[in-house]
Amino acid sequence: MNLKTVKVYGYKLAIYIVSFFLAVTVNFLLPRLMPGSAISTLLVELEGAQGGFAASGTSSLFIQQEVKQLEVAFGLTPQPWPVQYVHYIEGIFTGNLGVSILFYPTSVAHVIFSSIGWSLGLVFVSSIIAFFLGSWLGAVGATRRRGKADTTLVIAASILAAVPAFVILMYLEMGLSVNVGIFRISFPTNVGMTPKGVYNLVDFYTLPVLGLMLSLLSGFVLGMRNNMLHTLKDNYVFYAEALGFRDKTVRKMVYRNSMLPNVTGFALSLGLAISAALTVEGLLSIPGAGYFFGLALTSKDLPLLQGFFFVIILMLLISIAVVEMVYTAIDPRVRLGGSQ
Repeated sequence: MNLKTVKVYGYKLAIYIVSFFLAVTVNFLLPRLMPGSAISTLLVELEGAQGGFAASGTSSLFIQQEVKQLEVAFGLTPQPWPVQYVHYIEGIFTGNLGVSILFYPTSVAHVIFSSIGWSLGLVFVSSIIAFFLGSWLGAVGATRRRGKADTTLVIAASILAAVPAFVILMYLEMGLSVNVGIFRISFPTNVGMTPKGVYNLVDFYTLPVLGLMLSLLSGFVLGMRNNMLHTLKDNYVFYAEALGFRDKTVRKMVYRNSMLPNVTGFALSLGLAISAALTVEGLLSIPGAGYFFGLALTSKDLPLLQGFFFVIILMLLISIAVVEMVYTAIDPRVRLGGSQ
């Protein structure tokens, strides 16, 4: 590894470090700018129940002491923001994300890691299928430009690009689950590595994966089609045809070069996939990140909200870094730094 390569990777590492701290800083600020607080909501509920406490001889002083103990447990004691920020950064690097208010005394890390697996499966399976299927369909449209197949693909992709994922899923669920009854609409209670458990998961997740995949498909189809139409006009394509290369060989070269921008688009689409998956999980009550994120949002569970935001940020940064390494491996121009 030469000095130039070390500088390039050092520069990229510095960009990711700066991006990470900027993202976690925004994650720290946004929940604190929200009106109201979880402790205030909890205090109102306790005061509402004060009549019951009074009937049993419990004073309001006891309630106030309980609230102070909860503030200490949740890390929400009144402190200057710089002090809170230092504790927040320390908690990130030590793995201590605090205690969930809604699921007290369960830790935030336990709630997140017990639910994030469902979300990751939904996002990555849908994104990978959309990437390969969309790239192939875009290539078909480019090689048959202005034909019926190309026109149909462009119209369908344009329509899908304008429809949110939850709308697509709603019609799929109404048509194939509610009306026809082919797929189940509720999350199965019997899941596991048994044949019945796997079947239940596939039966339920088919439509969410299909709906999310269709919402991501249009970007890959149109992107691949446009890239391939441009690549087909490059000089090396005409040169290869003049040398007598078979059409199949030429199309293969064009396909591989045209797919490179879609690899970058895959990393960007993960952000859209994660946001869409959060909505889908909330609608279908899937016990994933979206479901618990919605509960944390409505209950103003600040530690849990920050934990989910942090995990989403971390997943996006890791995904972009992995895609960038893959892009460097498959594109020699990036490896050579554009010098050759």
